[in-house]
Amino acid sequence: MDVDGPDAMAHEARIFARYLVRAAPPSDVADRYARAVAHLLPSPDAERDRALLAFVRRHPWSVGALDAATALVAPQSRLRQRLLIMAALLETTPEGAAEFLPREAGLGRLVLALPAIGLAAVGRVVLGLVLFPLATRA
Repeated sequence: MDVDGPDAMAHEARIFARYLVRAAPPSDVADRYARAVAHLLPSPDAERDRALLAFVRRHPWSVGALDAATALVAPQSRLRQRLLIMAALLETTPEGAAEFLPREAGLGRLVLALPAIGLAAVGRVVLGLVLFPLATRA
């Protein structure tokens, strides 16, 4: 698959949905994603953003780490903006809505989960900060 060609937006939609809800997006969401990006982000992407998005399309495993890193070093990046668009689309679908609703967790489970969640977040940020300069090379 040519991840920088005409199917790039559909490929990107699948990558972002898998990152956000751990599942492929419903069939119509990829089309809605492409239309939303064209409508909400009409200006051409900056060179750094094009390189970052192309890197994520070539290396889907990197999206979580680069999302964490761009939250710190480039919060207005097109990667972050496009992830927000995908999250908004997914939370309006019956299949994705449950992923965005709060869950009940007992205090004991929460106490055990928080350190693991924190370590995972720090790991993503560190990996993302290492990858960011590589991913944004033109």
